[in-house]
Amino acid sequence: MTGKSVDSTRRRRPGLWLAIVGGLVAVGFAIYALLAAPDSTSGPLWIVAGWGALVFIYGLYRIIRGPSSLDDPRAGTDANGR
Repeated sequence: MTGKSVDSTRRRRPGLWLAIVGGLVAVGFAIYALLAAPDSTSGPLWIVAGWGALVFIYGLYRIIRGPSSLDDPRAGTDANGR
């Protein structure tokens, strides 16, 4: 162990990977829905693109809002009594 506290080693924004992955999924499936299936039914592809957009928006919210009081510094979520 290096003796560093958990708070000093985890100074990252909590929603960065949610925003990156959600944006890639939303854009990827939207492009695929537009190009691959213009004449056929592409409804399920738009549902996945919508879910990706929701994950992207939630990731942006977590980036802007920062860490929550429910976030446990050792990973996971601790909602017992906080």
